[in-house]
Amino acid sequence: MFKNSKISIAIVAFLFVGFVFTTTSALSYWQEVTVSNNVDIINIGDPVEIVVTDLNSSTESVTLVPNGYAIEVNDVDFVTLTYRVGVSQELLNEVNLIISINTILINDDDTYSHLIDIDILNMGDIATVDLFNDTLTITIVIRLIEPIDADEANELGLDPNRVNVEDSVAAYNAMKGQNISFQLLFELKNKE
Repeated sequence: MFKNSKISIAIVAFLFVGFVFTTTSALSYWQEVTVSNNVDIINIGDPVEIVVTDLNSSTESVTLVPNGYAIEVNDVDFVTLTYRVGVSQELLNEVNLIISINTILINDDDTYSHLIDIDILNMGDIATVDLFNDTLTITIVIRLIEPIDADEANELGLDPNRVNVEDSVAAYNAMKGQNISFQLLFELKNKE
């Protein structure tokens, strides 16, 4: 009988130690889970706006022609546009200003838009520049690419890679005296 009571006491002691260990572990885990830190509340303010000022005050009418075809007084083989770009709020870090061209139209039609070459800051049709709380001057140069069809290329002995339209006369007539319009897009991106 004494032997059975030793076994019973040993089992009770073992269960008590297991209970204490399990309870202590559960409580310490719960304390770790419920520990909280102070959190700063951040107010989301107004977004930074890109401020673009058009510096093109000239109202004189010019006729854009392909390079080498300027004959009359108002004929030009390129047009330069200038804009001042800044931001509405002070920036904390230097960012990239991405400038791109979108939706080139000739008289509200994009059929011959591939014949309009627009170069931003001598970087092509997409330019990326550093911006940090300063004002940048952006220049855009617009040129007209001569429409060349396969017959004209053969006749003049030009490289076949210069062919850019099916009918150069039709392209000329569609573009002659028309207005060119395009969208200039500005975007701020964090530096990586």
